[in-house]
Amino acid sequence: MRILVTGGTGFIGHHLCRRLVDRGDHVVALVRSPSKTGRLPAGVEALKGDLSLFADPEVELPPFDVVVHLAGIIAADRPAEYEAINFTSVRDLVDCLARQKWKPARLLFASSLAAAGPSALDVEWTEADVPRPIEPYGDAKARAEEVVRAAPFPTTAFRPPVVLGPGDEASLTLFRAAQAGLGFRVAGEPQRLSFVDVRDLVDAIALMADDRRSGSYCYFASHPDRIDVRMLWRELARAVGRKVLVLPIPRPLLYLAMLASTFGAALFRYKNQLDAKQYAQMAAPAFLCSSARLREELGWAPRHGLADCLENAAEGYRAAGALQLTA
Repeated sequence: MRILVTGGTGFIGHHLCRRLVDRGDHVVALVRSPSKTGRLPAGVEALKGDLSLFADPEVELPPFDVVVHLAGIIAADRPAEYEAINFTSVRDLVDCLARQKWKPARLLFASSLAAAGPSALDVEWTEADVPRPIEPYGDAKARAEEVVRAAPFPTTAFRPPVVLGPGDEASLTLFRAAQAGLGFRVAGEPQRLSFVDVRDLVDAIALMADDRRSGSYCYFASHPDRIDVRMLWRELARAVGRKVLVLPIPRPLLYLAMLASTFGAALFRYKNQLDAKQYAQMAAPAFLCSSARLREELGWAPRHGLADCLENAAEGYRAAGALQLTA
């Protein structure tokens, strides 16, 4: 198949492109600048451009069997960026594909568990539940799902929870904290989470790409095991071979840290890693979801539990020189 991937140089995109090439697909990745082509796996063709390409009413794209839209923004300098990149650009892409002389057999859209919103401590969201996002990122993703669902060709939106694996900058921060021997969590009942290994996620995306049913679908893609933040830090400590002291941070103190980080980012022009969106997600009781529908309808079978997932990620970070070898 000919497959167009946006966000191919990103964390999930890099793993997906390699998986598709390995199985024999012709993969084309949208790349903003020539300097980023070096991040693409061998065998991936680069298509120069950014998401603004799809807003051009005159653009003519070469035909593709499947389009996978992974590009998005997780940490924004301004709340308006979540809207522009995670909603408006999705609408532009759907409109652009609808204008082409050809139509894809399927458009895959990377949404997020954040589109569903936080869950109760012991309740897993299913695809039948009404989305209740609590911050701009999740809200933009949820509304983008509606645009994708209304497209005049088959579509699938998938909602990963926490995705773990080598190459993710956000997870690398946690690994480095664990290696330094100090972690933190929000005080009170430990937050409960669903997760997925990036290797399992790209397997799921590959199955969705092969789906030739008509209509539109939405799937959660998570490992069936539930975890909490204490378990996450315990397995992180094991993966890096260190003891980790985990400090409980009261919510008011975390809120003040968010305000300070947001003010500092605006003043000194650095990327804010603790904005209102991150605070809202960290303070929520749980983000749990069930991937039973994906397993039943497409035969997806996640293979990597939390310990295996974190060990693989740690090995990848060490191989890349991003994490030190344990003495």
